[in-house]
Amino acid sequence: MLNEQPPEVQPPDVKSERRVHPLEREAPPSKMPGSGEEPPRRQVTLHIPSVRPLVTYSLLAVMIAIFVLRAVSPTLDIALLDWGANQRDLVLGQGEIHRLFTSIFLHASIYGAYGQFALQNSLHLIFNAYIIWAAGATIERLFGHVRYALVFILGGLAGSVLSAVLGEGTYSVGASGAVFAILGAEFVYLYQHRKLLGTGGRRQMMGLVQLAVINLLFGLLTNATDAAIRIDNWAHIGGALGGLALGFAIGPIFIVSKHPTIAGHLLAEDINPLRRRWWTLSIYSIVVMVILILARASYFPYVNGA
Repeated sequence: MLNEQPPEVQPPDVKSERRVHPLEREAPPSKMPGSGEEPPRRQVTLHIPSVRPLVTYSLLAVMIAIFVLRAVSPTLDIALLDWGANQRDLVLGQGEIHRLFTSIFLHASIYGAYGQFALQNSLHLIFNAYIIWAAGATIERLFGHVRYALVFILGGLAGSVLSAVLGEGTYSVGASGAVFAILGAEFVYLYQHRKLLGTGGRRQMMGLVQLAVINLLFGLLTNATDAAIRIDNWAHIGGALGGLALGFAIGPIFIVSKHPTIAGHLLAEDINPLRRRWWTLSIYSIVVMVILILARASYFPYVNGA
């Protein structure tokens, strides 16, 4: 997020174009007794619930459509930015709560300060869209449509709230908070299945940690300089915390057992279905709302005493 100044189940036996599920791995080899040699690796068929990432594609389509719409004219671009960008005084002072949601789908303007085209600003949308397409599609296949949408929206809202409460008060736009929520939920998934995923899963976890650290350091650098566009670190932190919490609350937990009807096949079963976890979503939502209410309550005495 940047600061700007104004279920379809795939058949398990078909090797189609879908991405390989992280749990679809070969059985670990065991050494031959007394020989010190490893036998040939045996392929194991693992049946896992999977869906097409339709929510991911829909979210990307909406973001791109809004970006193109804003590019029609500088006047329209400014009007949408003024209406939808996240900004502390307008959210806490004026009660324009809709900005916490709409800012997720806005990105850096394609226009410069004087109305000229600034194509480099499109990198903001391109970067976020790429992570949503790469990581988001994978998480949606694992989590399902509803759980993935909840991670994106509720995690993104956590980022927007923290940005409004602790940010600099400038205009903030972008899906980076929701992106960090996706990465946070992915980290939780990798952690909870670390024994199944082995060294590959641990490498992915370390990669996510490194990505988060690099982004936070880069954000600190842009805020310490006079850069025209600054990275909203509070939105990133809020989104990551929201994604971690939602990953633990509603993320799938797969256990692997022998397939009941197909000999030699394995079956992955989710023991943490969403229908059992609605109460955790309620607690999460209440916590976010309480933070927002307390921030608004503390904002007005500051204004009256100014």
